[in-house]
Amino acid sequence: MMGLPSARSTSEDEARAADPAVVGVELMPLAVHRSATVRTAVAARADCPVSALISLGHDHDLGVLEAVLRNMRTPSSVVRALADHRNAKISDLAVQRLRNSYR
Repeated sequence: MMGLPSARSTSEDEARAADPAVVGVELMPLAVHRSATVRTAVAARADCPVSALISLGHDHDLGVLEAVLRNMRTPSSVVRALADHRNAKISDLAVQRLRNSYR
């Protein structure tokens, strides 16, 4: 298959997701990566684009959602939506974050 970019390994993508030199729109493909570990690394970044955090707030992986909730850039609308999550750990984290926001 000529003309296609070579497939990178998940560990290479994990390294890119954590690399401070990879910023902005370069993070977007990593925010929708097939590996939850890569998506978690993106969600944990202090410079994660808000649009990526909004998208990651709909993720099915609990680790990704925890990283979204721990990220201070995550919009309150995403935190409020996760307060109603079916998983008690996620909803509890979201409720705690909302409580801490209004102290």
